[in-house]
Amino acid sequence: MHELNKQTSTILAIGECMLELIPDTEDSLKMSFAGDVYNALVYGKRCFPDTNCAFFTGTGNDAISQKMVQRWQREGINTEFVQYSDQHSLGIYSISVDEAGERSFSYWRKDSAATKLMEFLTLEQYSDLLTNVDLVFFSGISLGILSIENRDKLLALVAKMRAQGKVIAFDPNYRPSMYESDQDASEWMTKAYQVSDIALPGLDEHQDIFNHTHVKQVAAFCLEHGVKEVVIKAGDAGTYVYEQENPPVHVPFTPAPKQIDSTAAGDSFAGAYLVSRLNNLSINNALLNANIVAGEVVQHQGGILTQTTFNQTLSNKIIK
Repeated sequence: MHELNKQTSTILAIGECMLELIPDTEDSLKMSFAGDVYNALVYGKRCFPDTNCAFFTGTGNDAISQKMVQRWQREGINTEFVQYSDQHSLGIYSISVDEAGERSFSYWRKDSAATKLMEFLTLEQYSDLLTNVDLVFFSGISLGILSIENRDKLLALVAKMRAQGKVIAFDPNYRPSMYESDQDASEWMTKAYQVSDIALPGLDEHQDIFNHTHVKQVAAFCLEHGVKEVVIKAGDAGTYVYEQENPPVHVPFTPAPKQIDSTAAGDSFAGAYLVSRLNNLSINNALLNANIVAGEVVQHQGGILTQTTFNQTLSNKIIK
């Protein structure tokens, strides 16, 4: 990744954030806000508070949508690129936990404002709006929530931004229900890799989508499609980073002392890694930061640690 000499660098996350409903008491639910690229953005901002972490999404003008935007702002997220709709609101999902402790999810996101993101302005208007950005991050969920036409528009926008010299990062974050089939998913993921500089695939999801069974297959596939830095999450085998020229980097898996909740483990990893790289850290140090953050996140309930917990457990461990 090329070195940035600007005093403040900007990462732009493209995707959704939803209203999260979690069981509280037998007859009530607790409200929060979450989404994969949003979670990543929060952890990136927590690790490097001086980085400009901006969110490009759609939401409503209703009271709950506004409450969500205020939450983003309290996290220090730049909301100047958020698009607002009078006709569409935020998406919602709920988490249910059965007697064995297994979680299941229900979603109500069809026609949410975030799914209409590419319809607010033209491609040229978006390109002009998003000029002062250094790194763009989107995911398979960012694509999956969109219509076919809007997926093509998003990829065209990302390709245009890449041609302007911005670094593009993509995390497949594969959700089978968002695609017609594994074959359909493979076609969209391939298109996304073709416009990306950094990819963060998981070995498991590549087994499902592409029938890849080894990290070298994943790396070769991504590199062949133009990715420059392939960060492969391989579970108990650790994390690997492959580049075109340099030898691969491997960081072994270190299990957390306890695992309470894996929600946002991958999101926090992505956010810490990308913002570390944006701040000119080496691949090794970026991986160390990402693993430290993800390893702490899984030890707590919920996707986003409180600021107090983050400060107490992680602030002094982040490599700057």
